[in-house]
This record gives sequence, C-alpha cells and structure tokens, in this order.
Amino acid sequence: MTLQPLNQRPAAQYSAEHYRRHRQRLAEKGTVKKSHADSTKENIFGVMKKWIRHCDFLGEDRLHFLVHATKEDIMTFLKWILDVYSRVRKRSTLDEYWRVWCMLYRKSVGKSLHAKVMEEVRDYIDGYLTIEYNLDTSVREKPVMDVDDVYLVLHHLWVLDTSVFPDERQRLQLAFLILLSAYTATRPAALVYKVTDPIKQREHYLGWENDEDNDNGKMELDWEDIKTLCYEDVTLLMLPNPEGKRDLLAMEVTLKYTKGWKKKPNPKTYILTEVDTLVFDAILLMIIVAILDDAFESKVTSMEDILRIRVRPPRRSLEFRWRAEMMKKPIFRQAERTSTGIQTSPTKALRYHTYLYYLQRLGLQAGLMQILGAYVIRRGAGEAVEAVATQPQLQQVMCHRDAGIYQAYINQRVQCDVQAAFLGQPSSRALFKAVTHMSRHADPRAPTGLASREIDGLKADPAIVQLRELRDRLTNEARKESGTLKQAEAEGTKIYRMYKEADRALRSTKWTALKSAKKAARQQFFDTISTIEINKQLDLSMLDLEEGDWVPEKVEHHLEERRVVADLICQDTCQLGDQDKFCHRIRTANALVALCQKKDIPLRHKPDRTWGVQAKIESSDRQPFPKAPTTTQCVFCFWNTREPCEVRLHNFSTVYKTRDHVELHLKQFKENDDIPCLDPECQASAVVLRGHMHFKNHEARMHNYDIFRTFS
Repeated sequence: MTLQPLNQRPAAQYSAEHYRRHRQRLAEKGTVKKSHADSTKENIFGVMKKWIRHCDFLGEDRLHFLVHATKEDIMTFLKWILDVYSRVRKRSTLDEYWRVWCMLYRKSVGKSLHAKVMEEVRDYIDGYLTIEYNLDTSVREKPVMDVDDVYLVLHHLWVLDTSVFPDERQRLQLAFLILLSAYTATRPAALVYKVTDPIKQREHYLGWENDEDNDNGKMELDWEDIKTLCYEDVTLLMLPNPEGKRDLLAMEVTLKYTKGWKKKPNPKTYILTEVDTLVFDAILLMIIVAILDDAFESKVTSMEDILRIRVRPPRRSLEFRWRAEMMKKPIFRQAERTSTGIQTSPTKALRYHTYLYYLQRLGLQAGLMQILGAYVIRRGAGEAVEAVATQPQLQQVMCHRDAGIYQAYINQRVQCDVQAAFLGQPSSRALFKAVTHMSRHADPRAPTGLASREIDGLKADPAIVQLRELRDRLTNEARKESGTLKQAEAEGTKIYRMYKEADRALRSTKWTALKSAKKAARQQFFDTISTIEINKQLDLSMLDLEEGDWVPEKVEHHLEERRVVADLICQDTCQLGDQDKFCHRIRTANALVALCQKKDIPLRHKPDRTWGVQAKIESSDRQPFPKAPTTTQCVFCFWNTREPCEVRLHNFSTVYKTRDHVELHLKQFKENDDIPCLDPECQASAVVLRGHMHFKNHEARMHNYDIFRTFS
C-alpha cells in the first residue's frame, strides 16, 4: 500500500463527459458572482432593503426593475432616498448609497453599469441633488492620537475613571486593546470579534434563492472557529540580556484576520518588548490575562515565577507555551450573565461594539472633545510609523495594497512645520506636536451628562408628554383587561401590543432627545470655555488678583485593589534602580491579578417612568451582615461572596421586581437542571435541587423565601 503524503488531495478520475456537463452548467449560470467581505454583504443588504421598499412603493418587480434599470431609474431611487430618509443630510452618505447600490447591481445582475451611465449619475448627485436638498459637502476632521494622548486616556482609565465595568478584567482588557491598537496600527476587527448576521450574509442580493452554491456557506458558530485574536496567535519569549542583568521578555503577536484575509491571507507578526513605564507595557497585561486563565503549560502561576526564569546555554531563548486547550480560546472575551452574576465569559470573544462602547465612554470621561474610537489610535500609529519606516514597511503595517491609500489616514493638520522651513529656523517639535493631536482640546470639566434643570426641560417636551400619556393610558387599559401586564403579554392582546409600540416610541424619543441634548451641552462647553477663561483672567488682572490653580476632583475608589493599582501602574520608575524596578513590576502584576478577580459596585438607577428628578439617597451606617435575605433581596446575589456588599444587600422596590431579577439567574439553568442551594447550611449538606420548581419550593419552605407564590 502506498502512503498518501500529508495534506495532499487525492487525484480524481473523471470522464470527458463530466467536464462537458460542468462547462454547460457554467455557461447556463453566466457571470461568476463576486465574493464580498462580511461587512460589505451587510452594507449591500441594507441598500437592497431600501431598493425593495422603493420598488414596492412604485409597484415594480424588484429583480426585473433592477435588471432593466436605466439612469433615470437610478436617479429617481437616489432622490427617493433623500425624500424618505430625512437623516441623510451629507453628500458623502448619498455617495456611499450609490457606491453600494452599484455592488448590489453587479452581484444581482452579473454585470457592471455602463461607464457613461455611472458618470451621469455621479454628476446628478454632485449637481442637482446637492443643490436641491442643500446636502452638506463638508469633510469631517479625522482626529489623530499620539503617545501623549494614549497616556492621557490610560491614566484616566487606571487612576481617575469612575465608570463601572461588568468586572475589572474588562478594564484590563480595554487597556490591553488600546496598547495593541497603538503597537500594531491594525484595524479593530483583527483584535476583537465583529458579529455578523447570517440572514444578511446569505440574502444580501436579489436572486440569492436561485444560487445553489451560495458563497456564504455554513455559518461558523463554534467558539473555536471565531476569527479573532487567540492564544495561538501570541508567543511569549524570554531572551538573554546582553548586559548581564535579568533576562528580558518579548512577545510576538501574529494578526491573521486582517482586511481581505479570506481572499489573500497575509498574516503579520509584531514584536513587542518590555517597557519600564508599566502603563505602556503590553507584555505585563498579557501575562496577567494568562495567569487569570491558568493558560501556561508550565507551572507558572505568578509574575515572580516568570521573572525568576533564566535562559541557560545552549538555549538562546525560552518560550512560555500555552496549554493545548487554550490555543483556540480568545484573549479578549465578552462579559455574560451567569447564575452567579455578570462576569467575563470563559469562551465568548469580546464583541467589536462592546469595545467601541468602552472606548467612547472612556474618551468622554477623560474630557476629549472628539469621539475616541479605534481608528483614532490606528491613525496615530500610522503617523508614527510613517516618520521612521520605508514606504513598503508602512504598507505592511497599515495593511494597504498600495501607497495611495494612506492618504486617507494622514493628519489634517500638516505634520511639517512649513513656517519654520520657509524662515530657515529650527522647528519647535514639542509645541508643534501638542498643537496637532487630540489632547490639545482635552478638558476633564467637560459635561458628560445633563443637569436636573435640563432634564426637567426635556421631560416637559410636548412630544414626550404626549407619548408618555398614551403609554400610561394603554397601560391602565391592559391591566383592566388582563389584570397585570405580564398576563396581558402572555395572552398577546391587541391592547398590550399597542402598549409595547407606544413604550418603544417613548423610549426612542427620550433617547434621541437625551443624546442630542448631551451632545449640544458638550459642544457648547468647548465652544465657550476658551473665551470664559480669557475673560476671567483679564478681569482678575484688572483687579490685581490671583486665581489659584485648578485642582482636579479627588477620586475615591470603592475597591482597595483599585486604589493599589492606581498608585502603582502610572508611577514614574526612571529614577529607580534595577532591583527596585524588578520589585515594582512584581507588585504591580500582583495588584492587577487581585483587581481582575473583583467587581466594582454597579451604579443602580431606579427606572423613572415619568422622568422626574431623582431624590438624593443619604448613606446609612454599615450594619452587620444579615443571616438571610429578605423578600426584596436576590437570593443568588445575597450568597455570592464575589459581589460587593452593596450588590448583595440591594433591596428592590417590590417583591415583583425581586422575582423578575431572580428569574434572570434561574434562566442560566434549564428547567430540570440540578441547582445547588446557596444557603451555607445547605451547602455544607450538599443539597441539590431538581429544577426550577424544586428550587422555588425549597426556598419558600426551608428558608421562608416565598417570592414565587403568584407563579407557583
């Protein structure tokens, strides 16, 4: 028997008739449809839905109308978009709709539009539509972050930030992602997971149902198949120190899922080294994540274990390998609800939109004027690389197919001191750098919310008042008809559906009003603060008075571990000796490990159905921890020692609210799963309850925790 070489495809023996039939099928099929990226498919799907709505409005067959579309049909469709979708106010947005519609046409019809038609449509957009609808033709500035800006947001994240994360590991992950984004200049989708819609992937063009070999294939749902940065993509190394001191750590980060990886795989490996300023040390954060996950194949359990290792001859390096079961596991993972509360998932990859939310929230809290996003960091990294690398190296780092694409990333503020060049004078690099990057506008006093009087003004808005009255009227009618809203939901009554629609409309209107008001308040602050400061100083100078320096508000963290990390991670170590730096690194690592095993106290806000002003709750003296939960406390949270006391002892407004919250915990178990009783005495006896009903009856009978009477 001959051995088959590894990974070699066995030769197939087909008849000539087989290939003749194959050729005939290709001829009948026509043009081979292009395979687009996942995000492009979703964009095409969105434009296709608008085209379908447009065709239904005109009474036309969607596919036939697309196949035989003339330039007049296309122009009418673009005008219809501007008429129906009032949020389309910029010409660049309409340009994007036109570009994506061309892809829909090419994918559905199998050919491209004639160049003359495309040119005339382009002129129609730039001319008639732009003038008739007064489309905004301005170009939004693309802000750029440099190292000082990154330090500003990282310092705020570790030291000053009062935002609450699901658990503190999420805070560390955010800092790690910011550093990797800066050190690799990569797109965020190469580091975190961008969720795709299987329906949009499959049905993104007209005629998809007739395609037997749809290019989407089977959607990959197994967590091991998620395309994101995993442990197998990171290599942690120990290298000998040529200066004879302690050996040094290095890390290789391989990015495989960059833009276009499906068609032309082009993995890139970045080399990272230790940094004395620990807030910038990505290797430190990677080690903390690995310790938390127990990912090392060796017996490493702490930073001290790693720093004790030496590279001994004849080896020239040592690799800290990961356990086999960790190789496909994502490094950055999503927080999820479990039976014991919300915590970082052991398998689910961090989602792109979660990362984006964390970034934007951090930028607002840090006082940045522009929105903080992943591409802001990418542009800053590209700018730094462009100053020191060759053109081919810049293209490799930025993952661009040609040099011209980088023009879209260049800082709008010219990075060459033209004035100094013309005058023949040396350039002031520090001043020039400060003027051209994001932190120039930063002000931690910028408002992140609305004052009570501003909220009072919004809640009195006639549109909101009208929707709230309609929602409340439908609520009362649903309760009269069915007894309770839950019963009305179970029955699926028409009144309940009308109530839900009114409630959704009210929530949407509230959210839009709040978002608009917050944005306006923040913009007004940045528009006026400079003039206010100047006038204030002029008034003081006229009176010969001196104003004291601004003192930032002191931040008190609830977690002791958070206070320790805040004191250590941003500490200046330049003046420390080697041994002191060694000890400082170990102390910081241990503090980070301890912090990531904790959860901060969540900010609880009672739902305000009338948008009234919240009453200020005075803090009471800490009482001894009770022996059992009351019926307004969650039994799961009460016995969860990982939660802060404020969470464990939180009292809901009614028993019904408590019951709804406990049901969320029970949903993590199937109806007939084994559920352990959380009471310490039952834990000592290893009491296990058979399903939801057994758990509810046991809690009511044995622990006097009867909150399920209505449903039991």
